[in-house]
Amino acid sequence: MDNRVEHPDLHPQKRTAAPSTIGARSASDAAYAGIVDLILTRGLRPGEKTSVYLLATRLGFGRMPVKEAVSRLQSEGVLSVKGRSGTTVATVDASSLTQMFALRRALEAFAAESAVVAATPDDINLVNALVAEMQETSIDAPDAPGAGARFVRANAAFHDAIIEAAHNSFLTRAYSHLQLQFQIVAYLSQRGPDVLAARRRQAEHAEIAESLAARDAARLKEVLWRHGISTEQSLIAQLT
Repeated sequence: MDNRVEHPDLHPQKRTAAPSTIGARSASDAAYAGIVDLILTRGLRPGEKTSVYLLATRLGFGRMPVKEAVSRLQSEGVLSVKGRSGTTVATVDASSLTQMFALRRALEAFAAESAVVAATPDDINLVNALVAEMQETSIDAPDAPGAGARFVRANAAFHDAIIEAAHNSFLTRAYSHLQLQFQIVAYLSQRGPDVLAARRRQAEHAEIAESLAARDAARLKEVLWRHGISTEQSLIAQLT
């Protein structure tokens, strides 16, 4: 999920927006983040029914920004809104997870070709920093308070960083919608530390970072593909 805020100096024309419009946009974004956080922290479970009114009450927002956030999450496939049935948190099964991973592998393979050419030193440093964060939260101190949540967020940011290293805004937007789904699945499928799986996964993360730094497109595509397959199999096993 891309939460970056564009600097006003880069878009001076946006300064003319009415204060009420800016406030509405901020409230909608905050409501969106609040709903996502409820899902990620299991405050809303897959298949659970809710409504704009209930969400507004829980989050302390007005109904309009919550309605806008719900519409956005509906377009991203996180919520389902159907007439009298109301608003429901979408479920993720093995079949849909397989489809999601097939698309993710295709997008990452596409990104790898450009990333090895376009990645800046800052891009590579960020990827390495996230590898270190995942090492700490999944291997060095997996039982520390909040380690699981930190790992999931670092893992999502790591894959985002690989995509963003391609510096293709259309690709980044397409991937961000998919990545939110993966982040939700990763939270919901957590079953406690698995040392062997964590070490295998971390070795793959390190190899991805090394391949990007070496600007080796063939190796980067291969390890991203292999990592995607192993992660898909692990998540499906946990979900079932």
